[in-house]
Amino acid sequence: MRPPPHPAWYILVRRLREVDIHHVDLDAGYGPANWPEPFVRRELHDCRKAWPYERSTVSEIVLRIGGEIVETWHGLGSGPAVEGSPADVLAWLTGRSDGKGVSLVPVGQPSVQGPGGTGLPAPPPWLTMPAPADLPATPPKDYP
Repeated sequence: MRPPPHPAWYILVRRLREVDIHHVDLDAGYGPANWPEPFVRRELHDCRKAWPYERSTVSEIVLRIGGEIVETWHGLGSGPAVEGSPADVLAWLTGRSDGKGVSLVPVGQPSVQGPGGTGLPAPPPWLTMPAPADLPATPPKDYP
């Protein structure tokens, strides 16, 4: 098992991740729009906790639902800011989308175009760690 060490309860989170992410990979009619909202929320939470700052391709992520900003991640690294719905951003970050539903936030920063011709940078590396560092022995009450 790759570091960091993590408690046994987190193995269930990792298995759910495997099932939902790879279900999309099967290309059998199940896509990121089908991901349950709790799954998306948990995966974005863990993605943020394990963010690869030194290898980031974006400076900020704005999550929107129905046009409303629900969360903004600041100080992620260098590069442009991007925005989209939570599921669209997760699909892009995990390499399950070329950026459909994710767009640049006009902040005047240049970007290196990623795959798909969307104008988005390539997403930063995903899952550089299999778990966030310093997970408690039991699931915290506020863990999504």
